[in-house]
Amino acid sequence: MSSYYYFAATLPALRYDSPPPMGYAEFLERASYCLNPRDLSVVEGARLYIPEDGSYPPSSGMSPLLTRYYRWERALRNELARLRAQRIQKTADRFVRPGELEWDGVRVAQAAFQADDPLQSELTIERERWSFIEFHAANHFFDIDCLAAYALLLQALERRARFTAEAGEAGYGTVYRSVLDTAEYRDESGEQR
Repeated sequence: MSSYYYFAATLPALRYDSPPPMGYAEFLERASYCLNPRDLSVVEGARLYIPEDGSYPPSSGMSPLLTRYYRWERALRNELARLRAQRIQKTADRFVRPGELEWDGVRVAQAAFQADDPLQSELTIERERWSFIEFHAANHFFDIDCLAAYALLLQALERRARFTAEAGEAGYGTVYRSVLDTAEYRDESGEQR
């Protein structure tokens, strides 16, 4: 396995409570100059989310950190689907993807589901995601797992930077309008719409 002492040492530190020091696209561009093609494919394949079909990105097999992370992410998403379906008394089978159970992901989903509002739920997931990645990146300083963890954490910072009141209100408005558009209700005159 290759070591990337120079490249890893040139990367700015990432902190959970700070804005991203560079964009993910810039990170990938810098990585393209320093990493061999195989390792670059691992870093490029490091995605915060697994695809809808639940499959891991092909390059994840070359990084034990990414394999653990995707197992955690799948368990988180599966448990959220189960909890949401249970709340509305529906079956979650359509949304649950097969895979190994990761109890830490299940625990995080349950904690997020109990949050008071959607923002707190997302922040709970983001804090736990950050902790999980940092824990599994420990003692990986200059290898591909170190760089894959950096890619994931940088994407997490970019995602958190998009959490603004304006974006939240706009998203809420969109969902609320779609609910009203599809629901049958009586307007103020008493006529059914």
